[in-house]
Amino acid sequence: MKWIVFTLVAFSACSAQAAVIHIKPSLVTVFDSAFNDVTSTAVDFNANGKVRLRPSVEPYTMQVNFTFTIADLREGQLGFGNAAFNIDLARDLIQSTVVPGWQPDIDLSENNGFPPGGFWNKWADNGDYGIAGDLHGIVVGTDPPDFGPIGVDPRREFGQHGDEFFGNVYVELSGTHGTVGSFSVEGDGGSYYNANNKLVDAGVTVTGGAIDFLVGVPEPSSFVLLGLGGVLLAGFVATIRGRDRRIFDH
Repeated sequence: MKWIVFTLVAFSACSAQAAVIHIKPSLVTVFDSAFNDVTSTAVDFNANGKVRLRPSVEPYTMQVNFTFTIADLREGQLGFGNAAFNIDLARDLIQSTVVPGWQPDIDLSENNGFPPGGFWNKWADNGDYGIAGDLHGIVVGTDPPDFGPIGVDPRREFGQHGDEFFGNVYVELSGTHGTVGSFSVEGDGGSYYNANNKLVDAGVTVTGGAIDFLVGVPEPSSFVLLGLGGVLLAGFVATIRGRDRRIFDH
């Protein structure tokens, strides 16, 4: 009986899950000390949250953009309300000394003709509301009381059909070979808005992505091991073929 009760409670909790807001950081530009774009020559590899940079005599400054998606909305849950999160820098990665802090998106959103002749403010909140400079307590959100009709106001669709950009940060990393850094996002709560333009935060999950940085190229020993593996594989294949040939001859 206890197991049945636990199962029902767990199922109810899952059913009450309102939405999942996923925040994703992405490296978009690498600059040298004079803020020249050197992305094409500096980046050796950039995929799946792993970035490898070529060694440099001077440090790199990197622009990391933030987007979010929202999923698992149910009937009556119309779209993104807000999200709070923290950014953590580790190892040798630090904030840019030239452009420190959270840089919010300041673009406006088209109103699709309602009311005529203007634009909506995309964000009601978009800033670092924690301790100044620590990149913790960042909040981004829309303002439900201002929303226009369903199917007209584009803010209702934010994050439902792809990544929605909402800001960036600039970070620095030494160009010395072997330098490593990490960048992670920790979700701290969020909300959706309902059909009455009311914010609802019950059961909302905010998740965050991460980026690992490495300055350098694969060590020569890696290529040696790779070549040795190829030799051993070739020897194994030759042994198997020789055994099969002997069996066939008999």
